[in-house]
Amino acid sequence: MEKRAIIAIILTFLVIMLWGTIQSKFFPSEPGKETKKEEVAPLEKGTEKKIDIVEEYLRKEERPKKEERPPFKPKAVVKKEVSVETQNYWAVFTSEDARLKHFKLKNYEDRVEESALTVTLVQFFQELFSKKEEPKKPLPLDLVNTSEKEGLPLGISFITPLPSRNRVVLTSSDGNWEVEKEQLRLVNTGEKGEIIFVKTLENGLQVSKRYRFTSENNAIDLEVEVQNNSSQEIPIQLGLEWIGKVELVKLADEGNKDYGLKYAFFKNQKVEKKDLGGTGSSGCTPGCSAPKKNIEPFEFSDKGEIGWYAFEGEYFAALLIPPPSEKNLTLSVKGNEKNILQANVISSSIAIPPQQAVKIPYRIYIGPKEEGQLKELGVSAEKLVDFGWFTVVAKPLLWVLRLTNNVTKNFGIDIIILSILIKIIFLPLTQISFKSMKEMQKVQPEMARLKETYKNDKARLQQEIMLLYKRRKINPMSGCLPMLIQIPVFIALYNALQFTIEMRHAPFFFWIKDLAAKDPIYITPLIMGATMVIQQKMTPTAADPAQAKLFMLMPIMFTFLFLSFPSGLVIYWLINNVLSITHQYYLNKRV
Repeated sequence: MEKRAIIAIILTFLVIMLWGTIQSKFFPSEPGKETKKEEVAPLEKGTEKKIDIVEEYLRKEERPKKEERPPFKPKAVVKKEVSVETQNYWAVFTSEDARLKHFKLKNYEDRVEESALTVTLVQFFQELFSKKEEPKKPLPLDLVNTSEKEGLPLGISFITPLPSRNRVVLTSSDGNWEVEKEQLRLVNTGEKGEIIFVKTLENGLQVSKRYRFTSENNAIDLEVEVQNNSSQEIPIQLGLEWIGKVELVKLADEGNKDYGLKYAFFKNQKVEKKDLGGTGSSGCTPGCSAPKKNIEPFEFSDKGEIGWYAFEGEYFAALLIPPPSEKNLTLSVKGNEKNILQANVISSSIAIPPQQAVKIPYRIYIGPKEEGQLKELGVSAEKLVDFGWFTVVAKPLLWVLRLTNNVTKNFGIDIIILSILIKIIFLPLTQISFKSMKEMQKVQPEMARLKETYKNDKARLQQEIMLLYKRRKINPMSGCLPMLIQIPVFIALYNALQFTIEMRHAPFFFWIKDLAAKDPIYITPLIMGATMVIQQKMTPTAADPAQAKLFMLMPIMFTFLFLSFPSGLVIYWLINNVLSITHQYYLNKRV
């Protein structure tokens, strides 16, 4: 094998290993550019910082005069839970602050059920180290991943003046809300329904949260109605919360990247993303470093025309979509050392006249990052599905996989078909490469003579070698073309497997139950490494023994790298190697 070919292969390996690092170091995402455009405190009850924000806002407004009122006695309300079932999910709302307690997807589970072979082998090795564990059973995936103690999503908060005092405080909606229904079932196509929570606040405001559902849709419409029952105009700012747990522990222990690893928001027709500790933030390929289990506490805020906020992972997201008429929103995001992320989408100020009401419509989407469903929201939410620099390659690959899947119903077979098609497309380049390598092998004796003749004159040696190439009509780089052109395809397919919901938990055969996850017993990477050895034995190589030994290290390097890659990607490379071996055998026989 000529030196340039070895260099090209080593460079290919380095690009695959270090691509994430290069992208994160030199082209990082800029969520708000890490600069706090405006300090906005999270809307929680009872901190002086929040009072300062309210006072600053009210300096621009005329304060209500002192008014003597009898002490407010909140109505005692029994805590209730309301269950909602549709075609796609089971949800549970609690009357405590009218928040969402569970949102379990019917069509997606939190893990795959491992094959009997995988369970047997894993338990065998666990017994050797005296720590046998029973495999966990799959359960419906719950996209509310916090407890009531940690805080539940879809709470609302108000910034209002209290007429009974000569100052302003945060008026919270905490406590039990009145609700009539305890169950809502919408399992037939076209069915619609709603649940209404109502609460009266101390300052004379009556608040209603009206959740509207449709049977076949993951989107929920939330209408917040605020009725001013007092005798004075009351200005308010309304905040809608999403509280979620950053799933770094699950990522570290199980390699699970489904949900809860980053947040994003849409501003000025651009998606701003912040990775909270998954592989994207470290710029690391799978298995290259120990993942962290805790986030660094932080606060972030931004202000302007914010189209939506999303708490997401690789395959699922929860989106808060504010009213489309709102042009001056504030987004406040806070993460703490317990891996709890609290986001608040805060509206601009609204003055409610006495005995009148305002209605603020929100839209909430909780479910898979499926481009069709996200596009239906009409707020460019489909941009959450991002294949990076190689989108132009990844989308055609996905189109082919989806097309063939209509027939095969197995994405593993579709990847094999894709490998064959790509091999056919690159066949002319492979032919040129083989011809070039054969010619290079023929001139090895003459190159050895030149190296001996000009061993003390490197410049003259290079000049003579180039003249030899020109005389024999050899392009030394042509042998590297097939390998170099495969890099964009390889990275694009990797991204397609990582970010396309159809690939999640897509089974192949036997022990491979998830093409988007690594091979649980590492059989396919080992077979792939063996095919690389066979391929090298059949390929024309250089006469230099040192180069040949270096070249033989490549299967070991690639096998180690592929141990943590998605099994679908390993199958693609394995099939590509098998086809190359077959083609090489045919060409060798013909020659």
